[in-house]
Amino acid sequence: MKVAVIADEDTVTGFKLAGVKEATVAKEGEEFEDALYELSDEVGIVITTEPIAQENREAIERFRERGEVFPIIVEIPDKQGSTQTQLQDMVKKAVGVEIDLEDI
Repeated sequence: MKVAVIADEDTVTGFKLAGVKEATVAKEGEEFEDALYELSDEVGIVITTEPIAQENREAIERFRERGEVFPIIVEIPDKQGSTQTQLQDMVKKAVGVEIDLEDI
């Protein structure tokens, strides 16, 4: 299964050094969505950073609504650290209410 990265320049550079060949720097929202659809037939996992995923949340949701299993979109922290938004979104969908994870 191929892995691709759509992220900021620093993250893309790191993954290229680690051997990931499919790596795209996404500077604007439209570039992210175009890259996502372009890679969708070729890869099983798309890695992006949390800030870029936040900026492109609507595009990611539209992509997921297609109902296809692959590629799986994985959000990782960038060099600034984790925002916990992905975890909060999953908890909100599962439980039906928003829970402040910092209080737990």
